[in-house]
Amino acid sequence: MKIEAMLWMVVLILVALAFLFPKTRSFSLSAIGVAIVAIVAIVIIAKRAEPLVMGAKSPPAVEQKPVDFERFHIDNMDKADPEAKSRIRVEEIRFGQIRVAAEAERGSIGTIVARLYNDSATYTLTDYGYYLVVQDCIRAVCTTVFEQNGLSAASVPPNQARDVKIAIRNGSARDVPPIKILGTANILLTPAATRAQPASSANPAD
Repeated sequence: MKIEAMLWMVVLILVALAFLFPKTRSFSLSAIGVAIVAIVAIVIIAKRAEPLVMGAKSPPAVEQKPVDFERFHIDNMDKADPEAKSRIRVEEIRFGQIRVAAEAERGSIGTIVARLYNDSATYTLTDYGYYLVVQDCIRAVCTTVFEQNGLSAASVPPNQARDVKIAIRNGSARDVPPIKILGTANILLTPAATRAQPASSANPAD
């Protein structure tokens, strides 16, 4: 700063005068003290007037993973009724009449339709886990083109069956284009988990 430089020059001149003229030394030393105080005050005021500069960069934002509402729902059900997933063994449910739902575009698969059987004589099935495999068969050679694990709600009383629909999806994205089949579709659908309630307490099917 210009004022600060001028004050330092005055200090140097006063120091020189103090040595050259002993009679005015006391006055020169007093003036030097005043000049130094003025310089310090100017520096402090200038520092306060400067805009604040961030010394350290803020840490990069942590990537937020999408909330898995299906997993959250499953965890809540397990906490509310821990015995629900063991009342019906996986071997006591099965899928039949597995087929592809009619799609608007030929050769595409967007929904699988099946009949779900509950062979338990005691409990009503309320949720079922499944493993879905879609194969594209060309000239007797079948190639897997899609796999999906999922959990869906159902209400199947003991020794009864209900028709269910399973929508093709990609991870957490529900609205995805249907699968393209170049040859003949072969659908493999197997049960993977169960949840059940006593028949008297289960909610009736809509």
